[in-house]
Amino acid sequence: EVIWVGLLAGVALTTTYSFVVLGSGSYAEARRAGRGGYGWAALAIVAFVIFIAGMVFGVKVMLSK
Repeated sequence: EVIWVGLLAGVALTTTYSFVVLGSGSYAEARRAGRGGYGWAALAIVAFVIFIAGMVFGVKVMLSK
């Protein structure tokens, strides 16, 4: 159980953070090109909030055991 939960959490957090990088990079590129890019910024912000929530939850679980 520990192995698959750890693997799932690792993949989920890595994927979420990759969306942060994708969103912020695409937003910066869109702004340089003169387009709005606010959808990319929203993606980056939402993914970052989910990433931080996952990290806080993981630390909370580790400290409670």
